[in-house]
Amino acid sequence: MAAVTDLDAVTDPAPAGTQESGDPPVSRTRGIGLVPSASLITGGVLGAAWFWIPLAILVVGITSIPSVIGFVLAAVVFIYLMRGVDHVERVRSEAVFGMGIGIPARRLSPHTGFQRWAHQLWLDVSSARFWKSVAHHYLRMAYDILVTGLALALLVFAFLAPAAAIAIGHSDPDAGLSFLPTPAAWLLALAALAAAVVLLVFAPALDATIDRWLLSPSPTAELQYQVSALADARQGAVTSAHTERHRIERDLHDSVQPRLVSLAMTIGLAQTKLDADLPAAKALIAEAHDEAKNALVELRNVVRGIAPTILSDRGLDAALSSVVQRATNSGVPTTLSVHLPYRLPEEVEACAYFVVAEALTNVTRHAEASHAAVTVRLDETANELHVTVFDDGRGGARITDDDNTTGLRGLDERVRAARGTFAVSSPVTGPTIVTVVLPCGS
Repeated sequence: MAAVTDLDAVTDPAPAGTQESGDPPVSRTRGIGLVPSASLITGGVLGAAWFWIPLAILVVGITSIPSVIGFVLAAVVFIYLMRGVDHVERVRSEAVFGMGIGIPARRLSPHTGFQRWAHQLWLDVSSARFWKSVAHHYLRMAYDILVTGLALALLVFAFLAPAAAIAIGHSDPDAGLSFLPTPAAWLLALAALAAAVVLLVFAPALDATIDRWLLSPSPTAELQYQVSALADARQGAVTSAHTERHRIERDLHDSVQPRLVSLAMTIGLAQTKLDADLPAAKALIAEAHDEAKNALVELRNVVRGIAPTILSDRGLDAALSSVVQRATNSGVPTTLSVHLPYRLPEEVEACAYFVVAEALTNVTRHAEASHAAVTVRLDETANELHVTVFDDGRGGARITDDDNTTGLRGLDERVRAARGTFAVSSPVTGPTIVTVVLPCGS
C-alpha cells in the first residue's frame, strides 16, 4: 500500500490556526519593532549554547555507524529533536512576524504499529521539508548569534571607549599607555551605539526573510505532493470501488437472491394448486407475498449501502442519527455528537456516513461493547471534517489484507479516495477509536 498524505498532520503538531498546506504567506510581516528585536537577541543568546546540542547528536550518530545501535538511537533522537524544533520555529515566526507561512505537506505512513513508526521516520528524514527545517534552524541561529554578538561588541565599545580614553588621558605619560583622543572616543562611541541600535532594529528583517525562504513550501515539492496525493486517491478510489462491488455481489447473492428463488418456487407451487387445492394455493400466495416483502427489505438494505436516501434528503446529522439508532437497537447503546453549521459536499457526507455505519457495524458484531460514541465536527479554520467512533469493547482491530476481513481496509481505501486520513487505535484490551479527517475543500 502506498504511503498516504496528510494536510494536518496528525503526528506533527502545527501552530494553532494553521493547516498543513502550501498557501502563500499573507502580507502582514512585522520585520521591525521591539518584539522582532527581542526575538533576535533571545535567539542569539540561547543559540550560543543550543547550537552544539543537535550538532553533537548528529556527529555522535555518524561516528557510531559501525555499532549500528548507537547510530540508530542518535538518528531517532535527532529526527524527533528537529521535528520539535521545526514546530517551535513556526510558532516563533508566527508570533514574532505574523507572516502566516503555509506548512509544507507531510507524507504519513499507512502502516500500523512499529512498522508505521519506523516507516514514518524514514518518510520524514528523506523529505525535503525535514532538511529545509534543519537548514533554517542553523542558518537563522548562526545569523542571530552573529548579529547579537556584533551588537554586544558595539555596545561594550560604546560604553567603555570614552571611559578608557578619559582614564588613559589622565594617566602618567611615562606609563606608555595610549588610546584614542577623548573627543574621538566619544564620537566613535556614539557611532557604535547608533550602529548597535540600527543593527538590532533592522536585522530582524533578514530573520523574517530566512523564515519565508526556508519555512515556506517549495512549489516543486508541493506539486510532487499533489501528484502523489492524487495518485494515492485514485488508487484508493479504484480499490474502494472494487471492494464495494464485491460487497454488493455478496449481499445480493447471500440475501436477495435466495429470497427471490424461494419466491419463484412458492409462486410455482401455488400455480399447480390453483385448480386442485384452492385453499393451499391461497396459503402459498400469502407466503409468496411475505417473501416478496422480505425481499424488498433485503433489497432496500443493499441499496442503503450504496446511496442512503436520508443522507441526500436530510443531511449527515439525520443519516447518522438513523445509524446510531440501529446500533442502539442492536444492543450497543450509542451516543451521537454532531457539530455541522452547514451542509458539506456530497462526497464528504457520503464518506463520513459509510465510515460511521461500517464502524458501528463492526462494534455490534465483534466488539462486545457496552457503550459506543460517535463524534462529528467541522473544523472551519482548516475546512476539515473530523469523525471519531469510540467503543469500550475488546480491542485488537487492525487494517489487514485478509480477504475475510475487509471492513477496516475498505474504510481506509474509501477515505484515501476522498484524500482524507484514516487511523485506528485499538490495543488488545480496548478501547477502539476510529479517527477520520476529511478535507472539505474542492
